[in-house]
Amino acid sequence: MIVGTAERLERARESIEEGKLLFREGMGNKLVLAKLYHAMMHCLFALFGIREVGGLTHADVIERFDREYIRTGRIDNTVLDALRRAYDLTHECDCDHMPVPTDEEIDATQHAAEDLIRCVEGLLRTDVNESSAV
Repeated sequence: MIVGTAERLERARESIEEGKLLFREGMGNKLVLAKLYHAMMHCLFALFGIREVGGLTHADVIERFDREYIRTGRIDNTVLDALRRAYDLTHECDCDHMPVPTDEEIDATQHAAEDLIRCVEGLLRTDVNESSAV
């Protein structure tokens, strides 16, 4: 299924809200972190206009985000730090030895995800306004 930019951002918001609900219900921080991670990935897909993932990996998209938005200073590095930590914890095995994200990590990741949504919305509005200026 092909998903557009507005739909991606809406899915990002929904994932954050689902994560908040899961956290309140005590469903486990790994599950909450997965929701927040997916919220951030939806933002990146929207930012890059990725309608179908195809052969791209999440690692590819994160590297592009680092190169184009973090290293250039357009988005704060704390977002990338939270994204990479979430990636590491959600892409490993679900083994007993894997660390469980702390409540503090969940809080920081949630704030990073919310910040990323705002940044992406702002960047997309700027890009649209610049491209429509004659």
